[in-house]
Amino acid sequence: MICSKKIFSKLFFNGLLIFLIAGFSNLFSQSLVKNSKEKTIGSISLVFVPAGSFFMGRTVDGADYSPQRKVHITKAFWISKYEITQKEYYDVTGTNPCQGSKYGTGDNLPVYNVSWYEAVVFCNILSEKYGLESYYKISKDEDRDNISDYDDVKWTVTINEDANGFRLPTEAQWEYACSAGKRERFFWGGNSSWNGAGEYAWHLFNSGVKSYSKGRFWWVKYHTVKPVGKRRPNPFGIYDMAGNVAEWCFDRYEYNYYFSGDDIDPMGWQGQYKYRVVRGGDILNAPEELESFRRWQFAPFEKSGLNGIRLVLPAE
Repeated sequence: MICSKKIFSKLFFNGLLIFLIAGFSNLFSQSLVKNSKEKTIGSISLVFVPAGSFFMGRTVDGADYSPQRKVHITKAFWISKYEITQKEYYDVTGTNPCQGSKYGTGDNLPVYNVSWYEAVVFCNILSEKYGLESYYKISKDEDRDNISDYDDVKWTVTINEDANGFRLPTEAQWEYACSAGKRERFFWGGNSSWNGAGEYAWHLFNSGVKSYSKGRFWWVKYHTVKPVGKRRPNPFGIYDMAGNVAEWCFDRYEYNYYFSGDDIDPMGWQGQYKYRVVRGGDILNAPEELESFRRWQFAPFEKSGLNGIRLVLPAE
């Protein structure tokens, strides 16, 4: 009987030990899986986005994001967890285009007041800094496809498909990363009210500096951009995909592009153009404008006060 108790105790102890080891091992492996979804290059934190399919755009009569279509992203990629900050931009270029702006200056604020041309140059310089091959081939010869009457720059920018360097997201990559594959207007769900958007985005109604208030009413003196990463992330773990500053994409803008665009790894409109695509909205947009599929267009030379940068790297 005593022997049986000893055997039972030993078996119980061994079983408990195995259980604990297995439990800790499982937790450790889960931690590794979680950590494997992120990486850092210099100060740039990147989140892994798996290959997948999603419904791009939304079918609305007369809208430039219509009709909705199923798009396949066949190659996984890394996307920057945060919008590029003013410090990160300064450390690479030696300039801060936000200096003196009413929208705010600070190391951890997102950079803005950046043209599309400056954004692709930033990508190449950053790539060279970290020993990566530049993705963009930039020539100051005039781009004959750029038919703008106002763009005096008109650089010709092509890509090196085999390069492993930093780049701007395509429109499809951006929307897929923002929506996390969901078929909803907003990545946080269908609610576009202040309470819904305010947890995830800096927008028109929560980024103002109050100059006067009385009871429930207040007047905004001015709006400012906010430090990156202070709102909740989307399901992929990416911050500020909606609001704060808008983000340049690689694509040329064409109003009716969705009627004829590619469905597999689309690179955007390939014909003549005047504008490049901007996504995400900013602090001057109302919550209902921060839809995952919403598009804006800006001339590539234009330094809108609130257009910034988010980066992509290939995962393969």
